[in-house]
Amino acid sequence: MRASGQLAVIAVLGAAGFGGWYAYKEGYLAKAPVVGSYFPAPTGQAATGPARGRGPSGPPAVEVDTVKTGRIVETREAVGTIRAYESITVTAKMAGIINEIGFQEGQKVKAGDVLVQLDAAERKAEIEQAAAEANRAVALRNEVQIKLERAVALSRTGAGTGAQVEDLTAQAKSLEGSIASAQAQRKAAEARLEDLTIRAPFAGRVGTRSVSLGAYISPGTRITSLDDLSKVRLDFSVPENLLARLQPGQVVNAKAVAYQGRTFKGQVSTIDPRIDPVTRTVRLTADFDNPDEALRPGMFLSVALEVTNKDDAIVVPEEAVVSEGLRQIIYPVKDNKIERRVITIGQRQGGKVEVLDGLKAGETIVVLGVQRVRAGIEVVPRPVGTPAPKDAAPPTANRDTPSRSSLNLPGAITPAAAAERK
Repeated sequence: MRASGQLAVIAVLGAAGFGGWYAYKEGYLAKAPVVGSYFPAPTGQAATGPARGRGPSGPPAVEVDTVKTGRIVETREAVGTIRAYESITVTAKMAGIINEIGFQEGQKVKAGDVLVQLDAAERKAEIEQAAAEANRAVALRNEVQIKLERAVALSRTGAGTGAQVEDLTAQAKSLEGSIASAQAQRKAAEARLEDLTIRAPFAGRVGTRSVSLGAYISPGTRITSLDDLSKVRLDFSVPENLLARLQPGQVVNAKAVAYQGRTFKGQVSTIDPRIDPVTRTVRLTADFDNPDEALRPGMFLSVALEVTNKDDAIVVPEEAVVSEGLRQIIYPVKDNKIERRVITIGQRQGGKVEVLDGLKAGETIVVLGVQRVRAGIEVVPRPVGTPAPKDAAPPTANRDTPSRSSLNLPGAITPAAAAERK
């Protein structure tokens, strides 16, 4: 049974193939409403009806623009860290007990404001003792000075001796030295007293305090921090190949993740004279005004350093530049004909591309429609952004889609065609 079934299938397929070949040879398939459009007419039969192929299309329409000059800023990206313009850790110079704390944590202070006052009773006593010694020495000197004047007068009349005058003169000089020593001791005591008063060396904002009222502190103990945040400094590094183009005063634009959409502007103030031998970078410092104290020490910022500015750079829209491997191509239009030109590009900025070589200002180039042009063809140019003519094909139409006539698809079946098929 299996062998007979297979023979039956082979016979059916053979009959079907013979019938298809016969129908194609006699032209019956060509007369079919839809199928016939996919089969050529048999040899010797002339095609009936008018030619339905698509005729040659006109020149493609493109949007063009004139090459202009503009401002291009060459930038280099980096990252940096903020530090305060001035920053110290407030410590004690002398040991003592804290009698007074004159600040609140996070408070802004002025230069010279008292931050901490230590117990000064002992220092004040030393000052009083030194003052008393100085006064005693002054009194003794005055007494000796009077005796010296009398001895000099008696010596002139012959009643006194020269030895007495010399002795009183030596005593007066010794007392002068005692007076100077006592005054020096007093100044030293006053200086030690001043060391017990810890003041802000510059205006800024204090941080958290590490001591409490009544605590005993030793020299070097941290009391608080003080940062001048009216200005801040940003440290960042750039490759050493930019060293010859770096100079103080260059503009730096920085952004912080804490302030989305805000750009901080500063200027390069310091260029490190040394190159890092490991990273081969040079360290720069930029100063930023910080009146609202938005930037805080330790913040991480992304940096854009403006290396050079060109006010007369040749710029073209990015859409006009076509990349072919490592080459950049642009299509100028002259007398409605396309040229193909290799160019050298520079910076990209704001949808514009800087052209370093291969193009001049004032030339006309294709901006939109570059995929439909090639060198030497004629085009229909119109300024970029202008509406297309009303008689032009809609931009959404696909020119590569065959029309109904190109497929030889018939319309409604006429009675004559039906009679012919019978």
